Amino acid sequence: MKKINIKKYGLLIVLLLALFSCSNDDTTELFDTAPAERLAQRNSELLNLLTSESQGYKATYFTKNDEFGGFTFYMKFNENGTVDMTSDFNSETEIQTSSFDVRFGTTNELIFTTRNHIQKVSDPLFDGLIATGYKGTSVFQYFNFEDGKIIFKDVRNRNTSSLVLEPTGFTNFEAESVQKAEASLAQRQNILPKPTSSVFQILRIENGGGVSNFNLNYDSLRHYAKPTLTSDSGEVSELAFGMLFTETGLILSPALEFEGQTYEEFTYDVASNSYISTVNGTTATILFADWPAYISPNIFNIAQLDGGAPIFLYRPSLGANSLTSVGHDAIIDGLNDFLGGFGISVFDYIFFFDFDDNGQICEGQFRLRFNGFPDLNYCFSAATINDDRTFNVTFQGPLDQDSLDFQFLAQDLIDFFNSSNGMVGELHGGFETDSARFSNLSVSFASLDSPNLRVYGLFF
Repeated sequence: MKKINIKKYGLLIVLLLALFSCSNDDTTELFDTAPAERLAQRNSELLNLLTSESQGYKATYFTKNDEFGGFTFYMKFNENGTVDMTSDFNSETEIQTSSFDVRFGTTNELIFTTRNHIQKVSDPLFDGLIATGYKGTSVFQYFNFEDGKIIFKDVRNRNTSSLVLEPTGFTNFEAESVQKAEASLAQRQNILPKPTSSVFQILRIENGGGVSNFNLNYDSLRHYAKPTLTSDSGEVSELAFGMLFTETGLILSPALEFEGQTYEEFTYDVASNSYISTVNGTTATILFADWPAYISPNIFNIAQLDGGAPIFLYRPSLGANSLTSVGHDAIIDGLNDFLGGFGISVFDYIFFFDFDDNGQICEGQFRLRFNGFPDLNYCFSAATINDDRTFNVTFQGPLDQDSLDFQFLAQDLIDFFNSSNGMVGELHGGFETDSARFSNLSVSFASLDSPNLRVYGLFF
């Protein structure tokens, strides 16, 4: 028995020694350099990548794509540890030179050590984003080098940030980088409304299943959109993405995914003033439409206010709200420019609605009031609600002689309400502008005859 045990234990020892020997061989192959050496080697490779491009890199930077859009930078890294940089962050596009460093600790990092364009996205004093800015950084973790692109992440926002560098292909970095930055900055203006732009900015997706129209809900401060698709039953589906503008269009991050297709890069079409992305025979378009993506049933609630006779007020001195369109502002500004020479200005206007049509003349009334001039008063019909949730009020004429004589002053506003294709009324909760806040119920009215016109005000 003892001899048998000795043989068994001897065999077991031999097997263990063989296994240990194999393990040692594997370790030698997999870890032939120490971690610090590998990081140092990777650091050297990154530094060489950055400085080897004599015409620099185009950098697209999304700081946090679940809150903000992105910006484009142009960077030329020099062997003396400096970087020349411009960006489309704002109109200050001149090239600035600062310092950078490539370091390794627990990971490899690119650090912009002195101030340049890149620090603008982390400015906590940026107007409208006090204390946070765009939540950017100056320290980036080297993530990957793939298909000629250097990819970095912000460690704090690893899943929502990206800094991607690709060679510019320029022949003159100093001149071309500024030109490109200014071009993408100008492109950013194309998505903003102008006096002639419709207030109905939508995302339209056309595919084999038909046409889906989303309200775009674009936030121009954050360069961020939350498109909503509302069904007839009132069910709401929401998307969300940041936008980064290029000289020819825009890029979405995260990419838009809808019914099996992915839309990421959009090209600006000058003729239609829209951004278009075509994928596998389907099309996604960001545009200013003549008709809203969805009309809520709010008009039925409006018709019940104050016994069916709500009174609407628009007063410029109460402050600005983005729901009042640039086109509507242009009407008021034009009136004030004309009247200013006479010491007169627009004070406010009031619309007296009546949703109980008794067949009478002047059931609805419009009153335009001035500083330093008599009120002008005009008759409208009672308001009628249409099957598509729009409503109509029809102009019937001036209420008195002064209103007749000076009707030319009120004509643009009369035409605004006298929309043969109807108007859209939407409730927005308590009244709020950039300088005032009241508990009064707020509302916006938009014209379908002139979809560039919309006013925001309150009921009182």
